[in-house]
Amino acid sequence: MKIYSIFRVCTALTIIILSLFSFASTAEAKAPAATVGTTLTIEPPIPVSVGNPSFIVLKLISSKGEPVENQPIELFVNDIRERRARTDATGTATIRVTQDEAGTYALSAIFKGSKAPSLGSSKATADLVVSPAIVEILVTPPLPDIKFSLDGRVFASDDYGVARVQVPQTGKYQLDILPLEFNDENIQMHFGRWGDEAFEPNREIEIPLKKPLEVGFEVSYQVSQTFVDLDHKPVDSSRISSITYKGSNGATFTFEETGPHWLPAGRIIRLNNGLQETKILYSVMSVVIDGANVVSQAQQRFYVHENDLWTLQVLLYAVNFTARDALFGFPIGNGIHMEYPDGEIESHSFDPEHGYAIEGLARGIYRVTVTGAQGYAPPTPIALSRDQDVELMVFSYLDMGFLASIGLMLSVGLLAYGRPYIFKQIWAFGKRLIPKRGGLQPAGQTNLYHKIAVIGARLRPRKRILQPQDGPPEMHDSLTDHDPESELADLSVDLSTGKAKKKNKVESMV
Repeated sequence: MKIYSIFRVCTALTIIILSLFSFASTAEAKAPAATVGTTLTIEPPIPVSVGNPSFIVLKLISSKGEPVENQPIELFVNDIRERRARTDATGTATIRVTQDEAGTYALSAIFKGSKAPSLGSSKATADLVVSPAIVEILVTPPLPDIKFSLDGRVFASDDYGVARVQVPQTGKYQLDILPLEFNDENIQMHFGRWGDEAFEPNREIEIPLKKPLEVGFEVSYQVSQTFVDLDHKPVDSSRISSITYKGSNGATFTFEETGPHWLPAGRIIRLNNGLQETKILYSVMSVVIDGANVVSQAQQRFYVHENDLWTLQVLLYAVNFTARDALFGFPIGNGIHMEYPDGEIESHSFDPEHGYAIEGLARGIYRVTVTGAQGYAPPTPIALSRDQDVELMVFSYLDMGFLASIGLMLSVGLLAYGRPYIFKQIWAFGKRLIPKRGGLQPAGQTNLYHKIAVIGARLRPRKRILQPQDGPPEMHDSLTDHDPESELADLSVDLSTGKAKKKNKVESMV
């Protein structure tokens, strides 16, 4: 039993050994696989500026012309290993290269080969040109000779308003706008803004720039004015006290002199496509002559151009003054006092028959008074807004007397209409005063005055009324029966003899 087990083990070992020799002989019988050659190429690199990436394209193919897939390729820049990448199904590998300094760089790509599959090694070389970065500044509006400084390097804009400078290395740089210098005395410029969120003329930039810089300037030109009236006749500019313009940007400019003035021609705004200059439209708000505004607001509008001359039309009018009597219309007076809207007063003399004509008066309110008139001449306000013939009214002394007579007659008429008995009494009293025949004798005249005084005394009220206990009954009866009005009625005057006869009511009763 034991011998049988040993036999089985020996048999198994024999079979194993024989199989090993069989495999070795089979392997020796197969021929070794041939190594396939490869070709590595670098597509010519596109030149780039400093700081911008360059994409190096590598292509690996076999000697049979087939792309080699999934094989590592190493890229060296100036013999310094840059990066490693594997080929895709087309045998292509792309490696991104960025250089911070301008120059020409030697590229070398290496494929070391592989055992499975058996691929031979290959190598390729090329040159990468890295140019300096370009700092480009676009000036709005496009003006030449705008100078800039980049870390001390001065450069300027060309005739198209574009300024460029090369920077050989990446980093941060100080950019300044140098003071503006112009040979043209008819133009002024002021910094407006940059195209981004910078509003100061000096700033820091980082190279490389993502896009060109934009800078805007506000340009001003000199503007002169001339003045004409409604008939387009020249107006003396020395009469102008002030001029006020208002721009479409909301700015207001007031000048007290009529010489040339600087006005901004436009303003800089930022739109989606960059900075843009918009022209400013100016409206004439006021032109002051003699304290009055002689233009209609915002009716005359202008844009600013170089060496511009604006012709402003002002509202001046002509007036012919005459003075007439208010009631009878005859000419009166020999002159006028005229108060202008600014308070200044001027005097003018004229012929009453023809009056006084004056031209070039500013639109406004005037106060005119006639002088040399025999009567009352009140100041007359005149709102001048067109050519006018103004007739000034004067209340002469003749008018005053006439109006006084009319008033007196109306008063007497109203009194006669309302209380006619007053005139009857006056008439009756007058008839008594007029002698019927002959004239008044001296003695009679004295007696008449005495009787009139007695009548007046009797008409006056008594100060004291006697009571019954103050005297005898006879006196009391006589006093109570006394009637002054009856006595006045019984009194008659004989003007021919000058004697007065009195009818005593008491005596007649006796």
